[in-house]
Amino acid sequence: MCTISWLLSSSSYHVFFNRDEQRARPFAIPPCIKVENEIQAIMPIDPKGSGTWCAVNEYGFTFALLNFYQGRLPKGRLISRGKLVRACAGFDSIDKALVYLRSQHHAKIAPYSLLCFSPSSQKNRSGQSPSNPIVRMIRWDGKSLTDTEEVGQEGPLMSSSVNYEQVFASRLNVYQEIIGSKTNSKSQLSDFFRFHASHVPKRSAQSICMHRDEAHTVSFSHVEVGLSEINYSYANGAPCKTPVENLATLKRIQCR
Repeated sequence: MCTISWLLSSSSYHVFFNRDEQRARPFAIPPCIKVENEIQAIMPIDPKGSGTWCAVNEYGFTFALLNFYQGRLPKGRLISRGKLVRACAGFDSIDKALVYLRSQHHAKIAPYSLLCFSPSSQKNRSGQSPSNPIVRMIRWDGKSLTDTEEVGQEGPLMSSSVNYEQVFASRLNVYQEIIGSKTNSKSQLSDFFRFHASHVPKRSAQSICMHRDEAHTVSFSHVEVGLSEINYSYANGAPCKTPVENLATLKRIQCR
């Protein structure tokens, strides 16, 4: 289970990510600067698989992965999906990252949804500069790899291994109540922080800040990509009770 939402504007974008995990899983290493393919990136590290679920690089590209439990799970020993995210952070464009993903042997990779955020200065496929950042979703469903460009303002995206339809409907209702139909220019950051710490309708498997006997929300990430600076803030615990701290900053490099 995880929940991701985003806030876009012409000059910046924000990504908000609740990571939900089994209580027995070891805590992740908090976000720090790593070098992938000679490119600096900020990411937390999962000590179990040495990968990550959310990474932003110095060019302003963010890659965030959720499990896609509705896909077909391959048999046998699997390759860590988190390593794909870490590798994608080593590219200075989404298209290059997609070329890399397509080159991987997905028959041994569990299904996933990978959201890819491009800053507003990046040109789209038609060569025109968009007024807002671009959001693309790469999905592996266990059978095929698909690429959906310009997901745009739609959100949030969620994953759940338990009662997905019920959980999705409940969390979407909370999103509509807190974020609603506001345009992103009018949305406040506090609304998104409140959404990700929410226990509506109650502290449970359905709440965005999730609490189950065997699993719970273990961290909250906030990535901010501006015109000249990138910040990664993090709560190393459930956002309902853990303070969010800015742990790493990068100067943003403009893509040619």
